[in-house]
Amino acid sequence: MTPLIMPDTPSGIAKVRFEIERVDFSAPEAGGRVGGVQAGWPLWMATYDIDRSDPESGDLWTAFFDRLRGRQRLFLAGDPTRNFPKARPMGFAGLLRAGGGAFDGSATYWAQTFDGDANCRLALAGLPAGFVASPRDMIGLKWDAAGSPASTFSRRAMVRVVETATASGGGVLNVMVEPPLDTTVVPTGAVAHFDNPRCLMRIIPEKSNLGPIGGGGAIGGGNIVAAQDLRP
Repeated sequence: MTPLIMPDTPSGIAKVRFEIERVDFSAPEAGGRVGGVQAGWPLWMATYDIDRSDPESGDLWTAFFDRLRGRQRLFLAGDPTRNFPKARPMGFAGLLRAGGGAFDGSATYWAQTFDGDANCRLALAGLPAGFVASPRDMIGLKWDAAGSPASTFSRRAMVRVVETATASGGGVLNVMVEPPLDTTVVPTGAVAHFDNPRCLMRIIPEKSNLGPIGGGGAIGGGNIVAAQDLRP
């Protein structure tokens, strides 16, 4: 089933909290050291605060909630404050790949590695020379579900940049990110991209609500709380 898309309305998301949720356990040792053990894969959690809406926007938000059917349906969502990198907030018009050709936001190749301190790094090729990635920039990964038509990209994942990095003259960027990608789920053929990164999410109905509707049809705010659904 094709994931739903959140409404793009004049009266939309006023504030967002888009953060990594980890489940870790303390692991004390006999000698007094205390370590940590990861349980499960880190996932994105989101809280979207909806501003008081105009009547038309309120109708769209109501319809979106209805279509989700509680937890039954997935939707695509990300951090709307970083639809594009900080250095290119309006997109990539006029940018060229270092090897030639227009740059549309996607890398031609990516690979994940870990350094000696267990930091996760993504190497991305096919970018413009000097392309800058800044902390809080998001990098999306998108691919087709098994059996889906080509280029439907119904599977998504995301990572967030945690240090400033600049692409080489050959258009290769090596940047530290969190959380690491689960490469048992994200295939090597996934497309890494900087334009409108999104992940699959599922609403948490008991924490989400729309405000009351006034006489003019406007909704008095509300929020959406959702968790990432990571699947191959």
